[in-house]
Amino acid sequence: MPKRLDRQLTDVELELMQLVWRLGVCTIRDVYEALPKGRDLAYTTVATMIKILEQKGAVICQKKDRAIVVKPRIERSEYEAASLKHLNEMVFLGNATSMVTRLLDDGELTENELRALRKLLDERLR
Repeated sequence: MPKRLDRQLTDVELELMQLVWRLGVCTIRDVYEALPKGRDLAYTTVATMIKILEQKGAVICQKKDRAIVVKPRIERSEYEAASLKHLNEMVFLGNATSMVTRLLDDGELTENELRALRKLLDERLR
C-alpha cells in the first residue's frame, strides 16, 4: 500500500474518498448513494471522480459483474500524515512549531482536546 499519493486530493475527491474510507469495499453506486442529501452530484460525475482517484493511486477499482467495486488503496491515516507533511512544508516552510501554534491559536479546541494534546506531549517528553 502506498504511503502517499503523487498529488493531493481536490475537495470533491476528498469528499468521495471520505465516503470510500467509511464504506470500505463498495461500489460506485454505494458511494453515490452515500452522498449527503442535497449534494448535487450526478452518478456519472461520481464515476469519473472515482476513476481519477484510481489514477492518483487512492483507490483500486475492479469490475465485478455489471458493477465497479472500489476499495481504498491508501488508509485515511496515511493521507492525513501526508497532507500534514505537505501543509507543513508548503505553508509553514517546515516549521512544525509554527503550524501547531497556529492550530492552538486559531483552532476552537475544547478543554478535552487540549487535555488530550497535553497528555500526548507529556508522553512524548518521557
